[in-house]
Amino acid sequence: MNQMNEELPRPEAELESLADYYDTHDTGSEMADGEWVEPPMVTTSLRLPKPLVDALKVEAGQQHIRHTALMRKVLAAYVSGDAIQPAEIIDRLERIERLLDRKAG
Repeated sequence: MNQMNEELPRPEAELESLADYYDTHDTGSEMADGEWVEPPMVTTSLRLPKPLVDALKVEAGQQHIRHTALMRKVLAAYVSGDAIQPAEIIDRLERIERLLDRKAG
């Protein structure tokens, strides 16, 4: 066991030996033939109102994706800051309305 009382996946001496190896060797050529893999997915349980799930399924169907993929897409956009915020939508609508009013009047 280490300082945090966590069980190590391999003996500590073996891990130290691996660390020393990677600290002193160039592994670029070994990585050239490697391939990128997606980060692992984690299953989570989320209780949502049925009408919301139904609406997500409809929207996802229009995009030809599963509703769970749509939820991941929306959450990823929100977390990355790419999601359009309600205040931004309201601001855009107000500008459009002003432009339409000017053209009409």
